[in-house]
Formats: sequence, C-alpha cells, structure tokens
Amino acid sequence: MGATDEGRARVRGAAMDPFVPVGLTFCSVHVRGPTEWTFLTLSDAKGREGLAEITCGPMTGEVVTTAAGLAGRLRGERLTSEADIVPKLGLSTSDLTADRALATAVSGLRCAVADALARGARMPLVEFLGGPRPGRVELYANINRSMLPDDSGPVDREPETFAQKARRAREEGFSAIKCAPFDECRAPFRDAGLPRAAHAGLERVSAARQAIGPDATLLVDCHSRFDLDSGLALEPELRRRGVGWYEEPVNPLQEQDALTRIRSASQLPMAGAETAYGREIFEALIDDGALDIVMPDVKHCGGPGEAAAIGPPLEDGRGGSVSKHSPAGPVSHLASAHATAAFGPRLPLEHAVYEVDWRAEVLEPAERVAGGALILPDGPGLGARLNKRLVEERGRRWTA
Repeated sequence: MGATDEGRARVRGAAMDPFVPVGLTFCSVHVRGPTEWTFLTLSDAKGREGLAEITCGPMTGEVVTTAAGLAGRLRGERLTSEADIVPKLGLSTSDLTADRALATAVSGLRCAVADALARGARMPLVEFLGGPRPGRVELYANINRSMLPDDSGPVDREPETFAQKARRAREEGFSAIKCAPFDECRAPFRDAGLPRAAHAGLERVSAARQAIGPDATLLVDCHSRFDLDSGLALEPELRRRGVGWYEEPVNPLQEQDALTRIRSASQLPMAGAETAYGREIFEALIDDGALDIVMPDVKHCGGPGEAAAIGPPLEDGRGGSVSKHSPAGPVSHLASAHATAAFGPRLPLEHAVYEVDWRAEVLEPAERVAGGALILPDGPGLGARLNKRLVEERGRRWTA
C-alpha cells in the first residue's frame, strides 16, 4: 500500500464528526496598490472553524456576496465531505464553469469545510486528502506580483529590474523563476507576426535568463495578451532565450482552438488554465492537445479536495502535467501546498515573492519558506490561522 492509499485508509477509518455551519465571517488585508487578500471563515456551534481565501481581483466583491448567499443556504446542513456542498446547493459543473465568481465562492466554501473537517478529525489537511505526513513542498518563485503597481503607483519594469528580482530568487534557493514580461501587450496588433509591443518583454526575458544562469529554469506567463498569429511568432523567440514553459499566450477556456494550434506548432511545453473549475476540464485540455501542463488554482478549481483529485489521473498517465497556480495570499498558498503534497507531482508549486515584506506574518504560525520550499505546518487542517493582530492593523473584518 502506497503513502496515498495509506492516507485514504486513515481518513476512511477516522470517526467523522459532521460539520454543521452556522456562522460566516469575512476579512480582508490591504496588500499594495489595488491588491487585497480576502478570506472567509465558516464556524459551527461547537466552535470549530474552517478558513479559506477568496481573493479574485476586481471580482472579489461579487465573490463575497455570492459566498454569503450560498453559506446561508448551507446553514444547519450536516456536511461530512467538502464535496457535499455542490449537490446540496443544486449546482452543476457547467454552472461553475460558466461563472468565475460562483466557482470562486464555492471553492472557498469547499476549502473552509475541508479545513474544518480535517481539524475535527485531528489530521493535517494533506493527510485528510489522502497524502503523507506534512513535509516540504517544492516551489518556483513568481516575481510578477512584485512588479505590479504599489501604493505610490506603477513600479519600474526595466529589464534590469526583472534581472534583479530573478537573481534574488535564485540566490534564495529557487531553481525555477517565473515572470510576466508582456503585460503592456494586448491583441489585436497592427503588426503581422511578432508585434513591436513584444520587444520590450523579450528584453526582460533575456535579462532574467542571464541573471539566473544556465542551471535554473525561467518560466514565462503571457497573461493571454496575444492571439493566434502573434502567439505563433512569439514561441521561437522564447525558445531561443531558453524559456522552460510558455504559459497562456491566449485564454485556454475562451480560445482553445487557437491555443491548440499554437501548441501543435510549439516546441515549448504549453501551460495554463488557472481559472478553470473541476477535474474534467483539466483532463480535456490535456487530452485535446491544448496544454501540456495544467495549473489548477484552489481558489477557482473547487478547493483543495478537487485540486488534489485533479492530479493523480493526469500525473499517473503523464508525469509533469500538473503544477498548481498560486499567485495570491498565504492562505490559498497553504491550501495549495496541502493539495500538492497529497498527490506528489513532479512539478513545483507557484509562490509569489517580494510583493510585501510582511506576507509570512498573515498566518500563525507564520508561513515558512526555506531553500525554495514551503514547510507545511503539522497541526490539524491547514495547520495555521489568520493573525488577528495583523488583520486589525492592515485590514478589516465583517460578518455576513
């Protein structure tokens, strides 16, 4: 019996005390510029709580409203699995696929219930999901968030700044670094082939590549800024610069045909699908030839239970096809790490670096990253709680 099977056996043998939600609170923490991390906590009459992050950029307000309404419908329901939430709410996968705010709200509720149930079973979430005891989860450093506007406005995005951030991550032990160098681009373009707007981004790629040396991997996220023609023209330029994967030149969910054509002509692995919900769509994107690597995000894909379930069928058939997307706050990152550790993929988990210097303090115990890896806490559930003092100092709390 393997480690995952042993973990599942422990879960099946554990006395499962149903979680019956009766209370819901929200809190948010201002990060920088327009960025806020937003969290929800479900509670029951026994004092148990489950925590989740529901950060969703400009859609976060809609997610909060949706989550409050859904939680009201779950009030008093006996939940023995986070997967119970979807049928109890009468939702379908197609409902959730079509509505990102709804998918994020449901994913948050599923995460909170999984956290609460694991706490009730006195098990770390990774074990509750069928994985081994908590340990290290390998990470790659995403420098993108540190390059977005801060409270003073836009920040320097010169090639040397990309190089400095990438070099720092390499020196801190990360063997793979990701950048988003093309955020000023937006299709359609006047130019055929490689657009002029992409040249500045390619200079940033070259600078970051040189800064991290030949033994590290450079990943490039295009944030769906291109189209079929420009996406085809960009790939050989990235390949010449030694890029390790080509992430979302176009939106995988809205432009799958174009992405499939780019991928079929590409020699670089194609990655993406960070906003998709449910395991079926990730399997289809691989099977249909649109992607080589899928990137489930616990905030959108159905929570850590769904994220953990997405991995095995893909990794068993084709190792190195799943890498969790995790560019937001430390709560979703911790849930992502538990889900990642539960199935042991060959690719690292994303980790946003250098956005704010107090990031680790959002959690108690504080987030621990060392040598390019996250150290999972060994307490029950997520193993950490929000730092109430920091939330009071930097954010706000409210009840639905």
